[in-house]
Order: sequence, then structure tokens, then C-alpha cells
Amino acid sequence: MFYKISNIANKDSIERKFQVSFQFPNLYEPKKLIEGLKESTVAVITNAEPDKVTYAIWGLLPENFEDNWSVFQDVFNTLNVSMETLQSGNKIYNNALKQRRCVVLSTGFYTTLLSDGSVERCLVHLPNFEPFPIAAIYNELTDGFMTCSLVLIPSNDSFKNIPNLSELKPLVLNDKELKQWLDTSTSLDGINKIYEKHHSLDFVFEVEPSVV
Repeated sequence: MFYKISNIANKDSIERKFQVSFQFPNLYEPKKLIEGLKESTVAVITNAEPDKVTYAIWGLLPENFEDNWSVFQDVFNTLNVSMETLQSGNKIYNNALKQRRCVVLSTGFYTTLLSDGSVERCLVHLPNFEPFPIAAIYNELTDGFMTCSLVLIPSNDSFKNIPNLSELKPLVLNDKELKQWLDTSTSLDGINKIYEKHHSLDFVFEVEPSVV
């Protein structure tokens, strides 16, 4: 599973890359390590407002949930969700793939590597640390806060050069796929085509010391 991402992009580079503006620019802060298990906030673009960057708590909560984030995550971890689960009709993700798509903005995500009997963390990123969008789904709570979950798909040959103990990978979108993902008129068949024909971007990686 994927519980750590990185976003070191500055505000201007994100606005240029995705042709968006920040809804609350003073709240944005680049971070080398964003840990989902610690109730972190991530920068997102939603299909409801595809020209704006806003913020969501990483870890999806049901729309009518009123208890603490940690209470729900202790019972049902929703930092990630597989495309298969989204398509299964699970009530927690009710209609999210069809109605509430978003992307999490990132400059990297972390995989794990088993080396000499220990687990090491690998930061996966584009060669120039350019920001990229990770497909996600979101819910809006009654208090107006958004929560989100990264979408995972099976690894394929286009990802084979990246060390990864998991058989899954985040669904990272290219420019064409991003437009389709955030277009409210895109059908579920169109979303399935993105998933089925997905080809990884040209990622590189670096091994970082010791992982918990």
C-alpha cells in the first residue's frame, strides 16, 4: 500500500503546469514527506472545480461521518483504494468513481524495497521533480471539509523498473488522462479505458535510508 507521498513543488510551478489557481494560496506549503497515517492534508484538484487547487484530508471518510478521522482509519484504512474495489459497489465509495473524482498533486511517492534482509524506502519521481497528478476520489463532509483516497491499479510492464514490494501502483495520469479524469461528462467506460490502457510515466527512483 502507499501511505507516503512527496510534494516539493512551489505554488507557481503547480499553477503553470495544471493551469489552475490556488483557492487558499497562503495555506500551501511544499513538503518532502507527507505521511498519510498522521492525518495529513494534501493539495487536490476536483472534477467539481477543475480550475482550482484546494485541500483535502488524506484518508476518505463517509460523507455523513461525524467522529474523528483516526477513529475511522483505525477500523477501515482508506488512504488507498484499488480500482477493483471502486468498481465493486462498496458502500463506503458509493458513486465516487462516477461523481467525485479528483487528483492529488505530488512530486513523488514512496515504494518499498527488500534489500539484504531489511526494508528500504524508495522515492519515485520524475527526473526533474516535476509535479504530477495521482488519480483519487473524494467525499465532502457535512462541515465542508474534503477527504480523499488515492486510486491504485495493478503494476504492469511499464512500471517494472521501479522497486516495489506491492503488486499495485498509484494511477498517475498523463495530460490527456487528467482532462478525462476531471471531466464530469466522462463515462465510467471512459474511466475504465484509462485504467485498462494505462502506461506509467518515465519515473526514476532513489533509495532512502531506513523505513518504518
